[in-house]
Amino acid sequence: MTYVKFLLCSIYLVSVIYAFAQDTHFSQFYQAPLLINPAKAGFFNGNYRLQGIYRSQWKEITMPFKSITGTADLSLPAGEKKNNLFGIAVTSFADKAGDADYTTNEINASLSYHQSFGNDHRHFIGLGISTGVANTTFDYSKLIFDENYKNGSNTESLPLSKAHYLDFSAGIEYNYLNEKTQYNFGIAVFHINHPALNYFGSYDGAYITRRLSLSAGAAVMLSKSIDLQPHAVFFLQGGEGEMELGTDFKMQLEKNNISHYDVYFSGYYRVGDAFIPGLRIDMNDLSFALTYDFTVSKLSAVNKYSGGPELSVTYTGKFKGSVKTFNPRF
Repeated sequence: MTYVKFLLCSIYLVSVIYAFAQDTHFSQFYQAPLLINPAKAGFFNGNYRLQGIYRSQWKEITMPFKSITGTADLSLPAGEKKNNLFGIAVTSFADKAGDADYTTNEINASLSYHQSFGNDHRHFIGLGISTGVANTTFDYSKLIFDENYKNGSNTESLPLSKAHYLDFSAGIEYNYLNEKTQYNFGIAVFHINHPALNYFGSYDGAYITRRLSLSAGAAVMLSKSIDLQPHAVFFLQGGEGEMELGTDFKMQLEKNNISHYDVYFSGYYRVGDAFIPGLRIDMNDLSFALTYDFTVSKLSAVNKYSGGPELSVTYTGKFKGSVKTFNPRF
């Protein structure tokens, strides 16, 4: 096999493995709602929200995989009695993985509409769509092949080291809101258009497989100062499934007309992969959460149960004079 063929086959393999693998996940999936379902745009207690998550993992066994996402979304009351709402959101995502710094950058715009129904307007059905553009790149100079394995130099070159694609997603979600009990569940499909990854100027068989997302959440008031907030999500992509579930235990420390402080203790489990404890603190409109993945799969024999930390920051605000007609707690 010539060096050129070896190189092309190697890059093709890398792209196919990545394309058919799971999308990058966040352990705090409930803090990245637009990566779960575009119908979640705008459905929160406030008028605008800014969220960000940073994740690093597997530094014990390879170059750390680093992921970051940020979202800005608006909640706009709609309807004659302002019982419905429009959601508008912009989400950016970046991920870097592996020795060749395989990097994905994507930006999406989401639009949702939530229609209330029932005599008390406590039921909501929401539809959401998302569209965006993404690009993937890698650093060819960091790859090692047979001719440069022992202090040699690689004389081959690639036609391209980046690929671009358009992305489309859609979802639907049901919410029920009550003062003591709230719950939701939704379904979404990402990469509806099956975007191709072209590194050689024409379609070469590598593509992003569609991802099915099923999610559910609840908030149960155990007392005036204590909430139980379970969450669960299931992804199916390229024939591979992933499930994470767990709960937050929320304790209200202080609440008055001008301030509130809450603390959350959480425990989640990514089935067959990791146990994820966490801590979150709410200080008025600002929230910080930190989790850590402890590997429990066979990989734990290599990384000594280490996985990676994940930090999220959320700011939720209200426009002056705004009166919300609903108050989701999850």
